[in-house]
Amino acid sequence: MFVCLCNYPTSASCSICQHGCRYGNPGLEKPIGTHTRNGTTFFWRVNRMSEWDISIICHYEDLETQKQCCGTLPITVYKPPDTVSISVNHNGLMVEGRQYTLQCTVQDVAPVGNLTVTFYRRQTSLVQIRSNKTTKTPVTETFTLKISPSKDDDGAQYWCEAKLQLGPEAPQDLPVMVSQNLTATVYYKPQFANTLHPHQITVTEGNPLHLNCSAVGNPRPSYSWVLPLNRSPSISNSVLTINSVTIADNGQYNCSVRNTEGTKKPPDTVSISVNHTGPMVEGRQYTLQCTVQDVAPVGNLTVTFYRRQTSLVQTGSNKTTKAPVTETFTLKISPSKDDDGAQYWCEAKLQLGPEAPQDLPVTVSQNLTATVYYKPQLNHPSKRTITITHGSHLQLNCSAAGNPSPSYTWTLPGQLNSFNGSVFTVSAVTVEHEGKYTCIVSSDLGTATVLFEVKVQSEFKHLSFILLVVRIMTVTSL
Repeated sequence: MFVCLCNYPTSASCSICQHGCRYGNPGLEKPIGTHTRNGTTFFWRVNRMSEWDISIICHYEDLETQKQCCGTLPITVYKPPDTVSISVNHNGLMVEGRQYTLQCTVQDVAPVGNLTVTFYRRQTSLVQIRSNKTTKTPVTETFTLKISPSKDDDGAQYWCEAKLQLGPEAPQDLPVMVSQNLTATVYYKPQFANTLHPHQITVTEGNPLHLNCSAVGNPRPSYSWVLPLNRSPSISNSVLTINSVTIADNGQYNCSVRNTEGTKKPPDTVSISVNHTGPMVEGRQYTLQCTVQDVAPVGNLTVTFYRRQTSLVQTGSNKTTKAPVTETFTLKISPSKDDDGAQYWCEAKLQLGPEAPQDLPVTVSQNLTATVYYKPQLNHPSKRTITITHGSHLQLNCSAAGNPSPSYTWTLPGQLNSFNGSVFTVSAVTVEHEGKYTCIVSSDLGTATVLFEVKVQSEFKHLSFILLVVRIMTVTSL
């Protein structure tokens, strides 16, 4: 088995009749590339591997046995994933005990049958999955894992990683591609922080009394107390305190804890997403979604979208619902290459007027980092004429920016060998290097072309000019 990287140079060798036999009609069959022969050894080379399912065959005729002998070298062409991303089949928050599906999308990888995907919660491996497809060409595949989160998973980060397992013949430093983190927000019913049982408390008159029924829950629970008949003040905190008890404080105290209560409360969470899986493409339109969870009254809610630290738009709801609701606000965007790596986010704030508390929190979403694909853009002019002296160092640069990273194809003058890098270099130019050089920069989104015209001057032209000047100066002095 022979392993090589797509779009990169590849070479192999084949030796025939290794035990000194008499042979005839040696040859090497290959679908692409070129080969040369040196005695009993064939050398095969491809400047840019572009085929996905190939093999080469080396053969000869054994003159002693009159048999045809051949050997086949199977070739595995691989391509690491462009991106790995994780998502969940649900918009918004999860609820304890319900089932959801995590999705790990691996973009443009080959061969997918050698791909292993591992799901993680925090630093714990959950499951390892391998594709059963036999496709040789690059594909995008989504791997799934069903989860039933508990309250302990609230705030946990899920992520996945993808790795090509190509065997001992492959490079051992192939990168492990890791997704972004997906932070889980899990709703669960209130649970008391400490084990509580109905019990009787005896306290001496004049001493303080503290009754604690604090609980954990998501969304944050609210508290209501039912006090003895002779106690009228309402209490909405988790701890009821009486600084100095009297006989009038005798009686039964009931504390109720629930998750949603009241008509004026801040959002539990704010999250941002986009209606697209994987990288975005420059110039295409996408929709940002800002989901505000369990807020009231929604008619007093203001949502602001941001790109980096710049406000994009401020919007609100036209609903008049008083009870807590969950609502999603949207913004259409058409990203450019300058938005590659930019972070989008949104914030939600209740505007309740001067009578309301002025310290109501502004609830902010997580950051959504944009990956934007755009066609190659040259870092230098597209046409250049270069005059250079024989023997000088020549460097032709057609590097370009692009996402995904572009590839380079050169058309060179004369009998020069082919080249596929961004910078073509000659340590000492000769007349054979004179001519037109064309560099084509390409990606899946487009191409750009750079034309170089190289003119090589002989160093003797400059020498003749110097001698002529000296001769004229000598005559003038006489």
